[in-house]
Amino acid sequence: MLMMHHFLNSVLRLRFSPFMAMVSGSPGAGKSTLVHQALLNFWNFRGLTIEGKFNKFSQQDSVLATAFDSLFAKLIRFSNNVLDPMRHRIRHAIGLDGAIFQAMPNLLTFLQQGCTEDLTPIFGGIMSSRFEHKLCRLISAISSDDHPIILFLDDLQWADQTSLELLWMIMLDPSITHFGLLGCYRDNEVDQYHPMMKMLQLIQDQGINLTSIHVGPIERESVNDLLSDAVSLPPSLVRPLASVVYQKAGGVILFVVRFLKSLKEDGLLYFCMTSRRWKWDLAKIKSKRISEDVVRHTTLQMALLPALIKKGLMNAACLGSSFDATVLNMAIDDDEFEVNSFLETCKDGGFIEEWSHEIDEYRWTHDQIQQAAYDLIPQEQRDIFHFYLGLKLSKKTRIAQKDVLFLILDNINHGIQFVVDTEDRIQFAHLNLRAGKKAISTSAFHSAVNYLQIGISLLNEHSWVSHYDLTMKLYDSVLEAYYATGQFSAFELTAKQPFLYAKCFEDKLNSYLYYIRYLTAVGRGDEALATCLTVLETLGEDIPRDCSNSTLTDEGLIVRNLLQKSDSCDLLELPLLENPKQIAITHFLEAALLCSYEKNHVIFATVVCRLVKMSVLYGLCEMSAVGFGLYGTLLTGPLGTDFEESYKMGRLALKSLVKLDACKVSNR
Repeated sequence: MLMMHHFLNSVLRLRFSPFMAMVSGSPGAGKSTLVHQALLNFWNFRGLTIEGKFNKFSQQDSVLATAFDSLFAKLIRFSNNVLDPMRHRIRHAIGLDGAIFQAMPNLLTFLQQGCTEDLTPIFGGIMSSRFEHKLCRLISAISSDDHPIILFLDDLQWADQTSLELLWMIMLDPSITHFGLLGCYRDNEVDQYHPMMKMLQLIQDQGINLTSIHVGPIERESVNDLLSDAVSLPPSLVRPLASVVYQKAGGVILFVVRFLKSLKEDGLLYFCMTSRRWKWDLAKIKSKRISEDVVRHTTLQMALLPALIKKGLMNAACLGSSFDATVLNMAIDDDEFEVNSFLETCKDGGFIEEWSHEIDEYRWTHDQIQQAAYDLIPQEQRDIFHFYLGLKLSKKTRIAQKDVLFLILDNINHGIQFVVDTEDRIQFAHLNLRAGKKAISTSAFHSAVNYLQIGISLLNEHSWVSHYDLTMKLYDSVLEAYYATGQFSAFELTAKQPFLYAKCFEDKLNSYLYYIRYLTAVGRGDEALATCLTVLETLGEDIPRDCSNSTLTDEGLIVRNLLQKSDSCDLLELPLLENPKQIAITHFLEAALLCSYEKNHVIFATVVCRLVKMSVLYGLCEMSAVGFGLYGTLLTGPLGTDFEESYKMGRLALKSLVKLDACKVSNR
């Protein structure tokens, strides 16, 4: 505990560099309890705690976003005036990028409190690296001298690679101060080659100090003190019992507590009304056989409960590390099941605890307890159990809600192999497409890959004919998710399908766009540029592959003549680009910029001129700001030495960024 307080004091006092502490130990050793006790007083110093928990039963790549969203749910209840400076910093840092608001809906509500400005989010595609950057800027805006931050992440041994990389970015971001990362993990499930351990080493290599805290089994004397307090007897009288309990439970605090509960339930530890004190049968306790681990022991205890309670436990275990009581009630199709009675029984048994009274939400007291409840379901019946649970929820809930959609599909997909009817398979393919696109919108790309792969697996060889739109959307979306997660082998294999079966060239455009990005990412830049120019030529925007300086001069002259007809104020008043074909051309001009920057400077400059030309003729878009800025640099290079005009174009680019609120390109 002293080391934990030292870490928290470091975050509060030495505020200009991030701190990191990791708490390790075996399951049930009390790691999370130690952290929660230490954090109790952090709020007294106006510190903000953000808590997330990785869970092997649910999505991993949305844990950080969900944790921050929970923080804003708490902050919404505070006085508007107190947190106005924070709101101002956040609005300035992240703008109105809709993707981050989709991942954290409470953030938008928090910003809208007491604000008279229009805070309508701007939605659009967002790649993983951009989301990570926005999250870093968000943390930088929240943390301050008045409100230092502790980010507590439990069960880091189950963290996915995307979350680990994001933590690496956060810890090394120089703009983030007044910040501490506090993590817990099971040391019996990791070694030096585990991704989490590699991430911690990389952070330490950059000069970030790591405080390591190991929580081991409690000592025999501590068990004796615990029993003495529990039964209100002197330590000397309970010592024989404490020795047996310590021997049986191995000093693991969760096991000690569960073992004591089982002794009371079995009548081996009881309160004697005659002597008015607790008594126990030491001989029978010594001979009591128990499982070697907490999960098995707890499962055996749960198996003795009434059938309806066991049914509730099994269903609740499939709903995740926390669950809504209303959703649980809908999941159990039994008129005799009384949800309130079930919740009280489980709370009394120490299985669950109330998490949020406002929304009637509960969570397991420990992930080992959830695992024990899950183990009540026979191994061979788990897939079908999940499947029917998901089906029941899909019929009784509003499936349009993001979180419910994920919950339903996470269960249905466990048993998707049981779906044989063609119409049902198409229905579930539609649902997986919706879930995949929602996951992409919140940058949960690994989860998106899973949903979209299952959606594609539900199609048959005739789907390109019988369900063309669904099939096309599934392939377009999975290519985006593959690209974002770097699964390039799967990307190349999958990309062949839309190129072969798309009905028209326009339907191939999304696939081509991600294919060009893929070629660039794997170092095939010449092929990427050639593909990009081919697509532009097909769209009617022909850029010669053998561009010469004279070609560039002609392009520059056309743009100069167009710009001379309008001043910068007139250009800012141009309408927004709305023509679908021209928007598609803009996307490929953007791709051509990236492909040609190092490969062919003449083509690069020609593409810049085309961007400016398109903006003047057809309207403004986010890439207009990039085009104006880059054109300004050309005016003092390949297109002359007009420094005054170059400066004007730079100013126009900056004003365009503000006018268009160009989140996508603001950091280029």
